[in-house]
Amino acid sequence: MIGKTELTKLSLLLHLLIVILAAATPAAGYSSDYDYYAVNEKSYFNQLILNIYVDEAGKAVVMGYVEDEDRESLSFLKTAEYLYENETKQLYALTNALTSKYGENWEINFTTETYYTEYHTIFYLPGDVRLGRITCSEGLGYFVTVSGESFVIDVQGYDVENPRTAIEYQQPFREAGVAGISISFRPGYLYLLLIIALSALTLALGIALARMKRREDARDIEAAAKAEVKRGELEIELTSEMARVMETLTDRERAIVTALLKHNGEITQADLRYETGIPKSSLTGILRSLERRKIINKKEWGRTNVIELSKWFLTKKEQR
Repeated sequence: MIGKTELTKLSLLLHLLIVILAAATPAAGYSSDYDYYAVNEKSYFNQLILNIYVDEAGKAVVMGYVEDEDRESLSFLKTAEYLYENETKQLYALTNALTSKYGENWEINFTTETYYTEYHTIFYLPGDVRLGRITCSEGLGYFVTVSGESFVIDVQGYDVENPRTAIEYQQPFREAGVAGISISFRPGYLYLLLIIALSALTLALGIALARMKRREDARDIEAAAKAEVKRGELEIELTSEMARVMETLTDRERAIVTALLKHNGEITQADLRYETGIPKSSLTGILRSLERRKIINKKEWGRTNVIELSKWFLTKKEQR
């Protein structure tokens, strides 16, 4: 049995690892060829994928993918310590706002107030708890498994609005310690959380290496663009700041911006599809993504659209 002092040290170590992760994790670029929006211009692809690890004290480590504009729908973040990577859309959080206790009964309530085309949350609870009722809102399904020393409640759904999951459970009897303070616990589960935090830190180091590589790629992009300018292939000169913006783009997004630079910042959508070779079904979503990030503007012109580089992108100047 581990005493109160050891428990405190382990808890502080877990907290310290999360803080280190928050301080050390750099940003990384977008995944190649990822389309954020669906084919239909009136709908979009919105995704939430989270792993939620809950310990015996009701504190949770939350890690996964969430869209930037959907963070406000995660109410627990208002009181949580968290890190959010804008470019990778990865969330790392430490919170005790997801659980509540009523006598001997505990309950996890996880609710968001938005619409998702794909929703996936996985809850990990200590393996010695006694599970009670699990309720999910319309459109969600779940299944329960046991993995190692954890109960795993896997909740999934597609095209769901304001999804909600409630999980009731009871903790096992804890042996009383000094002055009636409960000090008995299973160290294995806490060590599991430490391993999770260490894995997240390893991921942060991997992202750092990826960012270094992307910086090298950015220098290559700028050098290639300047070479094209010398040959007269680009109508608009690419500054270093523009190149840094292009560094964050996927291959297809970069091809679109390069085509616009070659055509003095303006081209019809039909000609753009012909020049880049991007399928019509994918091009629509990619343009929506670029427009949302204020890199391009889209204007209707007859039976097609005119795509032009935004003033925000064109006025990106060298930072001194």
